[in-house]
Formats: sequence, structure tokens, C-alpha cells
Amino acid sequence: MGKIRPFFRHEDAKTQRSTKSSIMPLKTFVKVGSITNLSDARYCAGMGADMLGFNAIEGRDHYISPKQFQEIRGWVAGPLVVAEISGLQNTAQLATIIENYQPDYLELSLTELPFLSENSIPFILRLDSELTPGGKVSINPAFVLASTFLSNTIAPLLIEVSSLAEAEKALQHSTLKGIALRGSAEISPGLKTYDELAEVLELLDAD
Repeated sequence: MGKIRPFFRHEDAKTQRSTKSSIMPLKTFVKVGSITNLSDARYCAGMGADMLGFNAIEGRDHYISPKQFQEIRGWVAGPLVVAEISGLQNTAQLATIIENYQPDYLELSLTELPFLSENSIPFILRLDSELTPGGKVSINPAFVLASTFLSNTIAPLLIEVSSLAEAEKALQHSTLKGIALRGSAEISPGLKTYDELAEVLELLDAD
């Protein structure tokens, strides 16, 4: 049976805003992506996650509209905001996303990289494998995100994990910058299980 946490009240969110500075940092850098609900956002922020990611491409899995995003962002303080834009079609769409979500970072794959300019906001580059020998990217990313350890990366590495065992294995790599997790849907409004997400964040809790 997974851990079930009740929906956070708005009063609790106000308290978090005033106490966020007292939250102890986690043992490593943490990004939690695919956030679709306030329960996940509040829980992860309260546990000390460094980044929260929101899918900004309509029609993609875990998409969250600008209105839904603003409702969540209004009650969460602390983590940097990442707009996940895999599936981006053009530069005009990118401009609209930046205006609507005002992210601190973008997350994208090599497919979307041509739509960025040198003056774009910092971004996380998702790689499925090592870059080919001699492979180059036109703009250097702030982080590289992968599902496995990459021996030769062009930026600090985040490894995506989905279980406690994967997190423990990832933490054995001395060159690792941090880990990436994913949120999940609520069972019903305000009610959800955290399972592996909670296990990993509790593992990383420095207390």
C-alpha cells in the first residue's frame, strides 16, 4: 500500500512560504518533472526539491495548461520552474510558452534544440544515449538529463530514476550532479500515493 498524503490546505502553503528558507537541503540536487497537481508540487517543494518540471506542450502526456500551472505556482515557493518542451514545433510556440509559464529553465531533446537561440534561457538537454564521437550541440546546456550514467557529458549530469534501488545506484557515481524524478496523477482531488517518490526523497533527506 502506497503512502497517502492529504491535500495541503492554502493556509499550509502560506506557512511554507515563510519557512522555506529553514528547509534543509537534500543530499543531492533534485528535479521532479511531470508535475500535474498541487499535492505533488507542495510535497516536493516541502522536501527540498531544487526544480519542479511542468509539461508545456499541449497534447503530450502530463500536459498542464498555463491556467493550471499558475494556480499551482501561486501556492508553491522555492524550487526553480522547468518548462518541459519535448515535442515543440516552432519558435513561435516557444515564445508563447516562455510568456505563459515564465520558467527558469527549459527541458528539451536534441530535436527541439534548433528552436533555441544563444540568448535563450538556460536549458536541460535530455539525452537517450552518449553523443556520437565528434557530436556537438549548437548551444551548451546547463544540465544533461539521462536515464543512465553517461561517461562523457557536456554539462553536469542528472540521472532519471524511478525507484529507491535506482536512486541508490545513481548516487554511487561521484561525478553525478543530481537525480530526476517524476510526479504522478492524484487518485482524486487532494488524495494521492507517493510510493517511490517519497522513498527516494526520504533517502535524500539530509536530516
